[in-house]
Amino acid sequence: MPHKNERANSRTSRSFSSVCGLVLFALFSSVARAQSAGGSFMTREALSAAASQADLSGNQPQAAAIRQRLATGDFKVGDRIVVGVVSDVSRTDTITVRDGLTAEIPGRGAVSLSGVLRSELKDKVTAAVLVYVKAYEVSVTPLTRIAVLGEVVHPGYFALRSDIPISDAIMIAGGPTASADLKRSIVRRDNREFRSQDQTREALADGTTLDQLGLAGGDELVVGKQRPFVGQSATTLLGVLGSVAAIVIAVRH
Repeated sequence: MPHKNERANSRTSRSFSSVCGLVLFALFSSVARAQSAGGSFMTREALSAAASQADLSGNQPQAAAIRQRLATGDFKVGDRIVVGVVSDVSRTDTITVRDGLTAEIPGRGAVSLSGVLRSELKDKVTAAVLVYVKAYEVSVTPLTRIAVLGEVVHPGYFALRSDIPISDAIMIAGGPTASADLKRSIVRRDNREFRSQDQTREALADGTTLDQLGLAGGDELVVGKQRPFVGQSATTLLGVLGSVAAIVIAVRH
């Protein structure tokens, strides 16, 4: 008959294998979502439908944010765009959105991005390139500079492909810390909540991309932190009460 320690080790091994399996499943799921999300940008028609749906559900702030996006476009000063041109000579350049929301394509003039959505960017840049060169292929990749903060290993600002899932943005920032609670994550814009915990949790579960969630340059994805255990909270409270009592006693004496 197996020794008690051997049975315990066997159970621990099985538990560890199960955890590893879950981790691998999550990683493969993330890769699959990233591959399926490539080039998935919200069109003007899809955004208009989303605004109408937000109106019907009574979510006026979200409806207003979508209509603002439709009016002003997706690009801000400082955003970057990777442009690849395949002709007799292949070339790849990273261009930056300048004041006035213009992007200078090297040797091919400036393109206005005022009111332009990411889904409309490729056609606009391609048209500008073809005026000056006979290209076989033009690739256009918009990048969005967002902050990934809170409970991640390497918090900071990152210039990310706009068509990657929100979960990939967290992994690029080193992944969640041991005390992270993804269900408590939010998105902030201009120091205010832009996407709630429920909206962000749903986006993470569905493999929603930065573009599909409506993120723009300067937005902050804040990964939530686990709440302390009840026992830990009680211990902390008792400690605080004990300190207060000690201060009161000291003052009286």
